[in-house]
Formats: sequence, C-alpha cells, structure tokens
Amino acid sequence: MKRLLFMAHRVPYPPDKGERVRAFHEIRVLSEHFRVTLAALSHNRADDQSAGALNQWCEKVITAKAGGGLGLIRGGISLLGSRGITEGYFRTRRLERLLAEESRREPFDLVVAYCSSMLPYLLALSAPARVMDLVDVDSAKWAAYAGSAGWPRSWLYRKEAKAVSALEQTAVDRCDAVIVVSPAEARVIGSQGDKVVAIGNGVDTEYFKPAGTNGDAGPPALVFTGTMDYRPNVDGVCWFVREVWPRLKKRLPGLILQIVGRDPTAEVRKLARQPGVAVTGSVPDVRPYLASAVAAICPLRIARGIQNKVLEAMAMGRAVIASPEALEGLELRIGTDVLQAATPDEWEGHVAALLDKPSFREGLESAARKCTVERYSWEARLAPLVSLCRRLVGDRPGDEAGGQAGHRQTGQTNDSGERPSVEASLR
Repeated sequence: MKRLLFMAHRVPYPPDKGERVRAFHEIRVLSEHFRVTLAALSHNRADDQSAGALNQWCEKVITAKAGGGLGLIRGGISLLGSRGITEGYFRTRRLERLLAEESRREPFDLVVAYCSSMLPYLLALSAPARVMDLVDVDSAKWAAYAGSAGWPRSWLYRKEAKAVSALEQTAVDRCDAVIVVSPAEARVIGSQGDKVVAIGNGVDTEYFKPAGTNGDAGPPALVFTGTMDYRPNVDGVCWFVREVWPRLKKRLPGLILQIVGRDPTAEVRKLARQPGVAVTGSVPDVRPYLASAVAAICPLRIARGIQNKVLEAMAMGRAVIASPEALEGLELRIGTDVLQAATPDEWEGHVAALLDKPSFREGLESAARKCTVERYSWEARLAPLVSLCRRLVGDRPGDEAGGQAGHRQTGQTNDSGERPSVEASLR
C-alpha cells in the first residue's frame, strides 16, 4: 500500500463538529486503500486525549500544539505582513520539524491537506503528489463578514479575506488537485481544467436514524443544532428569534424552540428570555432533541459549503425547513425532501403546514430519510476522493491487498480497542 500523509488543522476526533466530521470520514475511507499517517494540530488537552483513537485508522498519529494565546500573537504578527490571522494562528515550527523528520525517515507517496491553513505545511514537504481539500472557499465567508460588520471589524475581515484568497489561489496553482465541498464553491474559486473537484459531504445514516419517537409526543417543538459561537449560526438563529418567532408564538402559542449546541455566546443565551425559547448549551447527544421535534430549522443567512446539520436531521427522518443559503450545494428536491424559506411569511407558513397537516409532514420525513440513505452515505460521497488519490499515485485495482492492519506502528493508542461511537455533529 502507498503511504499517505493527511494533515488537519484540528484533531479530527471525536467527529462532533462539522470541521471534524468530514476530515474524520476522509481518513476512515482513505485508510482502506493507503497507509495513513495523520498530522494534526492540538489545541487543548481534549485534543491530546482524543488523538489516540485515530490509530484505529492511521498507522501513525503526529500532533503538535497550536492556537491559544501564542497562536493569537502569531496571527497578529502575520496580519502585520502580507499573510492573514488564520495562517499565523495555525502555524507552528514544531509540526514542520516533525513532518520533515518523518518524511526523511520514509517518504510519502501522497500528501492531503485539510483546510487552507494547512497549505504552508503541504508546500514545505517534498511529495510526488499533493491534494488540498479547502472544503469551503473561506475567503468568500470573510468577505461576507466584512460586508455586514462595522469598522474596524470590516477592515479586519476584508484583509483576512484577501489573505485567505491568496492561499486558495496558491493551492490551485501548486497542487495536483484542489477539492471543495460543492459545485457552487468550485464556481467561487474558479477552476483550471479538471484541477478543482467538488466532493460533497455525507452523513452516517446508521448513527443518525429514526428513533421510534416523533414530534407528537409532548408540546410541538422546533430545533436548531449547531456550535453556538460560530458566527453564521449565531446570526441565523438570532434573526429567526427576532423576525419569525414572535409571529409563530402568536399563531401557535404552545410551540417551543430548542437551540442545541455548545459554547452559546451571550447574544444566544439572551434568546432564552423569549417565551418558549430554550438554550441548552453543550449536550452529550443531539439525537434525542431531533427525535422529539416536529421540524429542524436552519435559517442561516451567511453560509458556505454543505450544512451537516441539514443532512443529519433528514437522516433522522425529521422535516427540515432551511434558508436558500443553507441548502446551497445539496442535491435535494425542494418541497419533497426539504422545505425552503427565505421570508418570515414563508417560515411561518411552512411551520404551520407541518403542524396542521400530519400527513404532509410524514411524507416529508419519509422522503428525507430515503434521500440520505440512497444518496448521502459517506462511502458514496467520498468514492471520488479515493479514486482521485489512487490515480495520483498510480494505483491499480488490487494494489491495496493486505489491508492496513499489517502496517500499523506503535503510537498513541485507544485503550478500548473498539471503534468509538460517532457522536452528533453540532455545526
């Protein structure tokens, strides 16, 4: 089996946030065809403890501390030059040294980097083939932030957008392939021949599946799931509570809204002052909240790439109402698999229809589950990634015979020896 280095800006375990979910499944699927070494930045003690679990899929796991106060200082210094805060924040010489040593010990056949902040590490290594998974075109996200922020944040966001855009274009120029999460993202970055490839996200349909309960048990509830210090989530749910929720409560007095996710900002916590709104903070498992809701909502106004929260709710057999921005990049039938709402009137009308017409809601739930099972498994979604990587290293069918197990090295270990459960994504 060929040797593959996978580099990530955060330890991709447990897969309980959007940025970890995709990276984790990429590693898991690639490990069936390559000897995978993972190099990841550790941002806290929990990352250090979680990294060992990845030895079930990787022959070696390398971590180096990054971020924190020192990362902010590096980011500030980087901002003073031509680079952005993101690049400086995720830069550490220790990881550069460890990777150089590992590459000298046994060269890699292929290097895959996850997110633009890892591009400098990717370019510093000599490898026959390089793949950059940008996931989202983050420069467009920073530009959107700039457009809605006041000074001096608008200046900061605009400068960051320019710096990240430079990283993205360098990836297109110098890598063998650049991956984004959807054709819409590919159009934003611009393609050069076949170099920019859209490979979408999937969902674990065994973990996220109908739980045998439904939204008819207890008071009718809407649910929003997400990491609640992530700007698009904060903006979207605050807009919903401000513009839509008073209308819904007037029309449907018994309705409740559960905002479920870790690290709620002060602005989000204040939403719990509104009648019928609950802010949970971190929860061990998002599935019970999805199972007990009549609908999952995703009212994002600033969004990039694929929203895992939409796929997870659909896999649970829940009706989903989402903004056009949240559905971009998803191959769904509007009105059949999912409902789309842009204005307060549309949001109010869809929620009322789901409550007033049980048969309509049940049809939407059934179609949502069927869609994710048939079209959004991780294996199906990531098959093009495997094909791309194998093509770049010149693999032929059967070259991976023998499996990964015979190549494992002693490193960080998982004490249980079993595959840990994949927890719910909260981004």
